[in-house]
Amino acid sequence: MATERVRLGFIGCGNIARKRHGRLFAESVPEAAIVALADPDRRNLDLFVAEVPTDALPALFADYREMLATVPLDAVLIASPHAFHFQQAMDALDAGCHLLIEKPMVISTPDALALIARANATGRAISIAFPGPFTCEFQYIREVIAAGDLGDLYLITGLCAQDNLAKFRHTWRFQRALSGGGNLYDSGAHLFNAMLYLTDRAVTDVSAFIDNKGEEVDVVATTALRFTRGMLGNAAVSSATTWFEQGLYLHGTRGSIKTSIYGGSLEHRDGPQLVKYPKVPPAISMHQNFIDCVKGRAETPCPPLLGLRQARLMDAIYQSAEAGAVVPVVADGD
Repeated sequence: MATERVRLGFIGCGNIARKRHGRLFAESVPEAAIVALADPDRRNLDLFVAEVPTDALPALFADYREMLATVPLDAVLIASPHAFHFQQAMDALDAGCHLLIEKPMVISTPDALALIARANATGRAISIAFPGPFTCEFQYIREVIAAGDLGDLYLITGLCAQDNLAKFRHTWRFQRALSGGGNLYDSGAHLFNAMLYLTDRAVTDVSAFIDNKGEEVDVVATTALRFTRGMLGNAAVSSATTWFEQGLYLHGTRGSIKTSIYGGSLEHRDGPQLVKYPKVPPAISMHQNFIDCVKGRAETPCPPLLGLRQARLMDAIYQSAEAGAVVPVVADGD
């Protein structure tokens, strides 16, 4: 496949598939060819065809399983409601496809473990479509931490507050059977992924409070977290605010960093002094990196291990809120 284009299929063709993934693959990754689309809603298929430039009309399917069975594919992007990710990913792996999966990877620890085992057995790559790890800001922060420039990390704190309740109350995002949870699993997933990725640490214990505000899923939540190597943290997530505000703070014994949970912003202090012109490394886009992974030229910065750590964290958060107690998080090797 060194010189061939990667034949790419989409499972789920809603807004994020069309306006983000589809356009970026089509416009900035010449080695990718979008050849097939699957979505049970014909309107989404028609909008994708109208909005995303492709070399030829992709094959269109209401059922993704028919797409996998009839179209030769090298890779699949999954951008469906959260609860569908696991089975769709397993079926795509069995069809010989590499995977780029929208967040969250899956919505339970057993599903994460099963998906990783299947990926290992098939030799196919999985990359999770969190934007942060693919940005130069997140790469810079990882390098600063690895070099010891922040000293010993001892605190990380984050916020993700937005007006999703007003915008999406009557959509699948607020139906537990389809979403798996509320804003903790939605935009809050970006916050937890950033915490796990930037620090390269797992959570060992969690204490959580959740208010559903009369909905099926969490609307407001706060968590206190203990990480490996002694770091503490906290996070607040809401879908009931009147505007969108988010950010992440990392504190070490020698300095601190403020960034967005998506990357794209950076404030680094060496002691109290602002580092005015931080030298950020170059970054490869998520979509180019995925093609590089398919062709064996690279590895993803957002691998299934992060999806497993996040699944274990989310399971523990919900257990803690229900029990009203501190809950340990299963370690990577267990």
